[in-house]
Amino acid sequence: MTIGKSAAIQPPTARTDYRRHTRHPMKAAIIINPFSGKRQAPLVRRLAERIAADLGVALSVKTISGPRHGVELTRAAVSDGAERVLCAGGDGSLNAVATGLLGTTVPLGIVPMGSGNGYSRSLGIPQGAEDALRVALTGKPHPMDVGFLNDQPFLGTAGIGFDARVARRFDRTKGRGMIGYLRIILEEIASARTIHVQVTANGQSTETDLLMLVFCNSREFGNGARISPASCPDDGVAELKLVSKPPLRSLPLAFLYLYTNRADRLRYIHSIPTTEAIVAQDGTIAHLDGEPVPIGHRVRFRLALHQLLVVVP
Repeated sequence: MTIGKSAAIQPPTARTDYRRHTRHPMKAAIIINPFSGKRQAPLVRRLAERIAADLGVALSVKTISGPRHGVELTRAAVSDGAERVLCAGGDGSLNAVATGLLGTTVPLGIVPMGSGNGYSRSLGIPQGAEDALRVALTGKPHPMDVGFLNDQPFLGTAGIGFDARVARRFDRTKGRGMIGYLRIILEEIASARTIHVQVTANGQSTETDLLMLVFCNSREFGNGARISPASCPDDGVAELKLVSKPPLRSLPLAFLYLYTNRADRLRYIHSIPTTEAIVAQDGTIAHLDGEPVPIGHRVRFRLALHQLLVVVP
């Protein structure tokens, strides 16, 4: 199965009861980020426990207490015999849990609870907690590609330049959600400086000034902003987006196209299908699935095929 426009994902029509289909209850863990969403964590926990009991799943609940704690909790859950690990949080939490699952055959279930939820939207995961939990516990695991910036993994997008600076500000702000995200973009875009890059991909080099450079394994940043409409996280190829700075008068059209699945039509965006890119640049930060990280002046993006099992509808 290919995740994308050619294969529409539909909600499951039948419920799996693990009491009837296995000799023992499936053992699962859910890792919840209590800082994600609008105080949804207690509700998600209650729903998860009720649905797991209804399905005959032995569920343990773990709570993230700080940055990258999700990696440790995931590895501990796998060591304890979890046959499926669910993440209830945003794209950053999802990145941490996925990192803990790399190198294993334990599937990842997704319960979107963040501000953007870009990766889950790209997979057609329900955005409501109850429907997402049922998919995460009964859906089919599917092998997905994973991106790397140097040695750091990401699921959806990673970038340098303007989007990384927005991610850093968004990470530091108390106002989350689409409104807060758009406010930061509008405040930053008028005075945004370009970055000078030298990009080598597919045996060819390009040197130019860009607003941002984005390596896309899935189609959107989050909140419905689709920077790479054709990207699918299981198709074996990434889209490298070289984004020039548009004039201010063109920004309304650029935003319209970004939020209506037409970003590929913008003349300010140049796309390079590839699995690897070496970038020399003058910035100092990047983002991985929306989480800001420090970087040096030379970075390597690459795509590793079928590295992670993800539960889809």
